Amino acid sequence: MRLLSTAATTIAFSLGIAAFTLPAGAEQTGNLSTCVKLADEVNQALAANSQSSSYNDATKEKGYGRDYCNAGLYAQGITHYADALKLLGVEKSGSS
Repeated sequence: MRLLSTAATTIAFSLGIAAFTLPAGAEQTGNLSTCVKLADEVNQALAANSQSSSYNDATKEKGYGRDYCNAGLYAQGITHYADALKLLGVEKSGSS
C-alpha cells in the first residue's frame, strides 16, 4: 500500500510540473524590476483597502504574482499583480 501511495504521489507531482511548463522564452517577457515595483504597489493597495470585499482575492493574486516572479516568469507575475490591483480598484502605474 505504501508503494502505491508513493507511486501516486510521484505521478501527481510529475503531472503538476508538466501542467506548469510554459513555452520557451516566456520568462523573458517583463522583468524583475517591474515585478518588484508592482509588488510594492500591491502591498500599499492592500494596506489601504483592508476592508475591501475583494481583499482576499487580491491577496491570492499577490501570492500568485510573487510565485511567478520568484520563478523568473515575470510576465505572468506582472499579470497577477495587475489583477490584484484591479480587484482593489487601483490602477497600476506604467511598467518598464
